[in-house]
Amino acid sequence: MITVGTLSPAQIDAFLEERHTVVVGTVYPDGQPHLTTVWYRWDGEAFWIATNRTTVKYRNLRRDPRITLLVDAPPRETSVAAYGRIEEIARDDAAWDGALAIVARYVEDGNAYLEERRDDPRVLLRVKPERMVTWTVG
Repeated sequence: MITVGTLSPAQIDAFLEERHTVVVGTVYPDGQPHLTTVWYRWDGEAFWIATNRTTVKYRNLRRDPRITLLVDAPPRETSVAAYGRIEEIARDDAAWDGALAIVARYVEDGNAYLEERRDDPRVLLRVKPERMVTWTVG
């Protein structure tokens, strides 16, 4: 992975382990960008994202697996942009544990949160960045 910017690898890991959301950038069939915000988990090497197979972002990624991720934390003005391709890891019940690891970062009772969505056509995606750009102001 190529990393450019003002943050060290340890600072990147510490920042990404905090509870932020990530802006996901995909590409519509006509070339327009599509942006959405999701929860994520960073494992020190890759981003993990759970979503539904009915979403626009998933349909875009099935057609074109390129993805851009932006984690931003105002007012601290620290940001990490990651560029890579998705890898589909699991679907439906097989994606439960991965989705739970993500959800548990954001809500107190991740099992209850997911149980309400048990029948959703869930998919677990992994993004190992090919390139990262970081910056901080101040």
